[in-house]
Amino acid sequence: MSTIQHGSTSPGQWMRSEIAEQPARVAAAFAAVQDHVLPLASVVRDAHQVLLLGRGSSRSASTYAAEAFRSFACVPAYSVSPAQLAWSGTAGDLGGTVAIAVSQSGESTEIIAAARQVLKSGGNLIVVTNSADSTLAGLAPAERTVVFHAGREVAVPATKSFTTSLACLLGIATAGQPAALREAAAGIPDLMQRVLTDEAIRFDVAGARNLICAGEGYAESVGEEGAIKFRETLCRPVTSFETSEFLHGSINSVDADTAVIVVATNALGSHLSDQAVVGAAERGASTVSIGSAESSPAGRHVRLPAA
Repeated sequence: MSTIQHGSTSPGQWMRSEIAEQPARVAAAFAAVQDHVLPLASVVRDAHQVLLLGRGSSRSASTYAAEAFRSFACVPAYSVSPAQLAWSGTAGDLGGTVAIAVSQSGESTEIIAAARQVLKSGGNLIVVTNSADSTLAGLAPAERTVVFHAGREVAVPATKSFTTSLACLLGIATAGQPAALREAAAGIPDLMQRVLTDEAIRFDVAGARNLICAGEGYAESVGEEGAIKFRETLCRPVTSFETSEFLHGSINSVDADTAVIVVATNALGSHLSDQAVVGAAERGASTVSIGSAESSPAGRHVRLPAA
């Protein structure tokens, strides 16, 4: 694994340490949303649409959030390009739009520019960041600024800042459903701890020259982020797909040098994942499935607790 090296630290030491912090950090992130739940619920309830703005891991988080807002808040939601929104000059009237700007640092130039364009065009802004004193955080009222509470992140691949951003975004999407928010805040950190201490979830793809990650629905964001993590730690190109899109032709690109890793969060995702791993295996690829299904035709099935 690739990290910023300090003295005699071993490769991956900082990343492993930060991964282990996730349950406690995610609990703190949920608490941060609950501190502002009423004003957040109000602005989301009145939204005609929700636009998610993010880059890198925050873009993967935005993919997840769009699904969460459609599912829990029952409002149209989309992940959009901050650059296009900021500089295309075609934002138009954004009255009734809520834009959620997601940035670990809060200093991403194009996300700041997009957030300013939203405000200029009459939209409402919510900021989700790990940096309460950042430029981005200064663009939204305090009650519409939610802090990750991930703490300082030393490893190059974002781990705890990614999962805490998901907690913040899920919390905002469920702000109008206090019981669902309380259930998530109470249950998810414990489930994460169970996974982190379960040696059976490990898998090895070291023999593969090419890697493909895929997921459907909520899991699409996990596929996107998984590909980022592999690119950052292995320093080579890794592709991610929506599972149904992967099945629509791109599956023919895999061979014996490829590992295909699919993630599923519901029955449809598991059905598509099964098709993907069977088709990939027929073409010689090694396959891994990740999800709560009892079994999978994949060469390696990593079973997670249902959430």
